[in-house]
Amino acid sequence: MREFHCPSCQEQVSFEQCVCTSCGDRLLFDPATLKIARLQGGSPCDNREIIGCNWSVEGGGRYCSSCCFNRTIPNLSVPRNILLWRRVEEAKRRLVYDLRRLQLPLVSRTGVQVAFDILSEETGPVLTGHLSGLITLNLAEADDVERESRRAAFREPYRTLLGHFRHEIGHFYWDLLVEGSKLRAPFNLIFGDAAQDYHGALDRYYKRAESAYDRKSFISEYATSHPWEDWAETFAHFLHIVSTLDTLAGLPLALDDRTKQVLKDPYLESDFEALLASWKPVARSINELNRSLGLGDAYPFELAPAIIGKLHLVHMAIGQFPSGSPHSPVNL
Repeated sequence: MREFHCPSCQEQVSFEQCVCTSCGDRLLFDPATLKIARLQGGSPCDNREIIGCNWSVEGGGRYCSSCCFNRTIPNLSVPRNILLWRRVEEAKRRLVYDLRRLQLPLVSRTGVQVAFDILSEETGPVLTGHLSGLITLNLAEADDVERESRRAAFREPYRTLLGHFRHEIGHFYWDLLVEGSKLRAPFNLIFGDAAQDYHGALDRYYKRAESAYDRKSFISEYATSHPWEDWAETFAHFLHIVSTLDTLAGLPLALDDRTKQVLKDPYLESDFEALLASWKPVARSINELNRSLGLGDAYPFELAPAIIGKLHLVHMAIGQFPSGSPHSPVNL
């Protein structure tokens, strides 16, 4: 995302910071303006003291416009859960930031608001997933060791908290942007028929012993399970791309004029080809940087033509969403 600066001393600060390390001023992120403000005179979220939420509250109430979407939070009598929940909420705030930049609503056509159940496993297994606007996340995914274990077990090259959120919200936006719209027919042509039995498809996927799949047609192995999952994986990757390009805008790099134009606001760039042309060298570069540090690729995916076509449909669906989103564009 874009650079943020302390309003008192102009030192660069991170999206998550509550205190400026240079001048000591206490900070708030204002989701209305998408800028960092001073805590003094602001309205901090009630979760600031518990999990370090640095967002301000809009329009009264106790919770900010990220924490307010929580329907269920973990059992806080377990100290470890507080640490893990803090990590979960940091990722969720980045998701909400993404959606505000894309000017997408967090409410369905029927008025159902997106909600989150953040559940721990003290009372039994928890499955991360989405159902009619309710996103459930297993708190164990915030444990680096546990998440890495699951990543390896499920043969995934990439598994992050933010990736989970971007994937699951993708299901919500399939319902909002594709189902019942003129994009349903193109979706069926590019992704496959969404009417096929979903639970049966997932059951067959998890029983499959063979891990090979057509990497030229699917962004990930899990995307092969059902067209809905293919859409959700592709939607998440689109968010990865625009968010990373947005960060690139603030780096001291030499860029050509067209790339500079894209980076003015990658979230709302209407030219998909220009967006993709800006992304390809970035993906290569961040992978090379990781390799230089002895790490795995940051973006271990190949954007073959068929996958690019799917990303293009996601871009079209977001771009064609009717105006009247509850969040107006913000000058950056």
